[in-house]
Amino acid sequence: MLSGNGDVSSLRIPEISRAAEQKGFGGVWFGETTLRDASVLATIAACSTRKVPLGTSIVNVFTRSASQLALLGATLNEFSGGRFTLGLGVSTAAIVESWHGQRFERPVQRLEETVKLLRQYFSGEKFSHQGTYYSPANARLRTKPPPKIALAALNDQMIKKAAQLGDRVILNLYPTDRIKHAISLIDEGCREAGGKGRPTLSVMLYSYVLGDDEKGLDAAKDLVSFYASAPAYSALFTNLGFASEAKAMMNAWKTKDRDAVKRSVSRQMVDKLAVLGTVRELRERVKEYHENGVDDLFISPSPFGDYEANVNEILNHYF
Repeated sequence: MLSGNGDVSSLRIPEISRAAEQKGFGGVWFGETTLRDASVLATIAACSTRKVPLGTSIVNVFTRSASQLALLGATLNEFSGGRFTLGLGVSTAAIVESWHGQRFERPVQRLEETVKLLRQYFSGEKFSHQGTYYSPANARLRTKPPPKIALAALNDQMIKKAAQLGDRVILNLYPTDRIKHAISLIDEGCREAGGKGRPTLSVMLYSYVLGDDEKGLDAAKDLVSFYASAPAYSALFTNLGFASEAKAMMNAWKTKDRDAVKRSVSRQMVDKLAVLGTVRELRERVKEYHENGVDDLFISPSPFGDYEANVNEILNHYF
């Protein structure tokens, strides 16, 4: 998976996508924050590959309307021959409000209404809907086949909701010893949805495999620091046993002291939330996730430090 924060030129996407397919990776996914459009990158990848599954992980539900997301997903799935998964999430206030200038309100409700509308669009039937955020009338989308829908989740409420609504649940910065808890929430959500089948469970695994040295640790701390400004991630870190670090990082963000944020990231946090070291250690962590019940891992080269070298190391040496 190529992170939305990772600065790799779109001109490299054909090469990276073909190499991932040829070497045996099970999918190619694209994140989106403020650098490049994930749907365009996925389209480039679709043009450059023949069989490998493709997806967005993630695009947010605030800055594209439900109808735009439906068109995006249906078109890409048609073009790729049914290989595309539309990965959605709520993102963070920092991205939605500061970058896009949109109001970040009631994210769970926004996600739920968007996904329910997407299911109606993808049915191919004409429909009207009077909702909190969208009220389409006599809408119909004829493009087939519909893509699968993946939903990013973080807290317990969102994990249950994603299990009820999505074909895949994507967790981020979620350690191996927490997976069984997530699976119990997914199962509970499926039961509450009337016995819905369990969705595929995925975890985004950030990895820096260029060595466990000062530069690598600095890159790993940059990664954790980036997420620490979001209240939802701060709450996650607290729930994982890093309450003091989470509080210190949030306070440092409020004073815009980026160095203090990084100093607050403990080595224990880095080791629990990401992989720092070598490709061999990455393989071992992937195996551990599988043993705990995860269906697949989105191996995401950490976007901090030497990003392109990190991408190349994983791409060329994982298998």
